[in-house]
Amino acid sequence: MTLIVWIIRVLLLSLIIRIIVSAFTTRAPRRQAAARGRTPRERLGGRLVRDPQCGTYVVESNAVTVGSGATATHFCSKSCRDAWLRAHGAQPAH
Repeated sequence: MTLIVWIIRVLLLSLIIRIIVSAFTTRAPRRQAAARGRTPRERLGGRLVRDPQCGTYVVESNAVTVGSGATATHFCSKSCRDAWLRAHGAQPAH
């Protein structure tokens, strides 16, 4: 009987230690990211934008853009841009 009690104590202790360790390891990347001056969800390559024509995600700095500011629409390629413009009644730029 004492062996079973000892095993249960060891299992409970290991569970408590695991919970404590996981609590500290999940917060460490957030602190490191904050120390570098950026939010933890920011991508290193830049912000991703979605092409409304085909649904592909593209790094904003590499995207083909129509418009500017808050009304900017980003595309993965000129062909997607032209297809989207034709579908929305605008004339594609050549």
